Amino acid sequence: MGTGTRTRGTSSAAVRSLAFAAAGLFVMAVVGATPRSPYQPTLTPNGRPRGPLRQLATALHLDVVHGDPQLAIGVVVALLATAGFLVLLREAFRGTIRLAAAAVLVIGAHALLLFEPLLFSNDVYSYAYYGRIAAIYGGNPYVQTPLDHTGDLLWNYVGPRWVDTPAVYGPAWTSLSAVLSRFLPLPADHVDAYRYLAIAASLATCGVIVWTVRRLWPERTVFALVAFGANPVILFHSVASGHNDLLVALAIAGAFALVAADHRLLAIAVLTLGALVKATAVLPLLLLLVWCIGSVPRERRIRTALAAIGVPAAITVVLSFPYFQLHDPTLGMLELAGHEGWLAPASVLARGFDALTFHTLGWVVRVAAAVLLFACLAMLARAVWRRAAGGEMPPREQAAAWGWALVLLTLLGPVLLPWYVVWAMPLVWVLPKVPRTALIATGALLGVTLWSAEAYRYPGGFALNVAIGDWLVVPVLIVFVIAVISDLRSRIAFGWPFEDEPRGGAPASAPEQPGDEQRVADAAREHAREGGGRPALEVGSDPL
Repeated sequence: MGTGTRTRGTSSAAVRSLAFAAAGLFVMAVVGATPRSPYQPTLTPNGRPRGPLRQLATALHLDVVHGDPQLAIGVVVALLATAGFLVLLREAFRGTIRLAAAAVLVIGAHALLLFEPLLFSNDVYSYAYYGRIAAIYGGNPYVQTPLDHTGDLLWNYVGPRWVDTPAVYGPAWTSLSAVLSRFLPLPADHVDAYRYLAIAASLATCGVIVWTVRRLWPERTVFALVAFGANPVILFHSVASGHNDLLVALAIAGAFALVAADHRLLAIAVLTLGALVKATAVLPLLLLLVWCIGSVPRERRIRTALAAIGVPAAITVVLSFPYFQLHDPTLGMLELAGHEGWLAPASVLARGFDALTFHTLGWVVRVAAAVLLFACLAMLARAVWRRAAGGEMPPREQAAAWGWALVLLTLLGPVLLPWYVVWAMPLVWVLPKVPRTALIATGALLGVTLWSAEAYRYPGGFALNVAIGDWLVVPVLIVFVIAVISDLRSRIAFGWPFEDEPRGGAPASAPEQPGDEQRVADAAREHAREGGGRPALEVGSDPL
């Protein structure tokens, strides 16, 4: 991709890319609405596909195709939609697409989801079950599981992995689920509620992205909107499945908008609420706290720290208190730490070591991945502190730091699912080439690798799916891990910005050694950071 330029109009290439992307999304929506589509998990009787998309699918006789041929159609269509999205994204990055045209596509794509059934995941049944444990049965969902309430209407729809698992989501989400459970009598009502909530959160995130990027980097506005709002992995794997990750994305985008408007405490509160939906948002929250405390003079840091830390602490206590107990005082975090996913590089390598060592050394890989993730995040937080203390970290740089942390978590975490790219995608516009490419490509790979929601329906196809994931996708993800960590180390070592640069600037990889004048400037900045002030003189280099 190029450097991105200001949009001047919609070229013929842009029109073709818009048409290609729109066609891909529409066809994928039609396949998703086909009866017994491979995209569909177990559906309730009232939650089966209906409406114009289903009618079109049956008119095309897609409903009479079954088995592996049906799965093949789903895979080809997902590839088509992803290819169309990538072509559109390239044109958006070049600045050849008007914002109005991109907005029409994004809104239209979300409107299509109103005619879709639940797709790709049955997590919404677990959301509803945990809410019913709290609201209907008066239990604690961080202690009790669906197995303790097998007579519930949702029992037949919860995934087998979750029937004996307590809640692993934050107390804010559990409380929202409990409130919804008091008013939603049928399983299909729960599905619709969570899907509509996800659609609303996704559109709101798109709106916040546009508002923020137009203020800070107008040339990237269309790219930022398309990357999130027209992305098949977000639309079909995340929004259509009703995932709470969309609320996390909204919290991240909203918090950064507040940072850009210089409302720091409000940004901390919003990120705290996001972290209490899903723990992912803890990473940008910690980096925001580091930045807020480090950016003030030394004599004000204790008072600032008390205020900055007090806000999330108070919110956490209030929302966690109804569920606190000594059986699991972490409210699901210990349970979540033991989960693994089949496409996460660390988990695949660990299983490989287990197979080679008769299940004795796989834990070494798991521990090493966790240590590497922690080390990278600590290195990033230390750099944020030093740059904030030196007055060298404007809001856009802060957004990039959040994006780096979320990309690292996505690639190094023990679980990797398509909807996890939702976390960092609101910040993709500010990331430099290496993490930006890794994030977009990871989302695309995950979107075309999850072939079906119910593997047992296609045993042969699922075996091929796993082989492709383990032997083709995971090696690519490992390359991304190495490239992202290498680029981050270079940027920290040489003082380069975490964000992308509009034109020219430092290379994204393979850095050259700085010249003598640059070393003098870096030394001056280093001295200023240690002394709490800015350098008195910059030699041969502009400040970051």
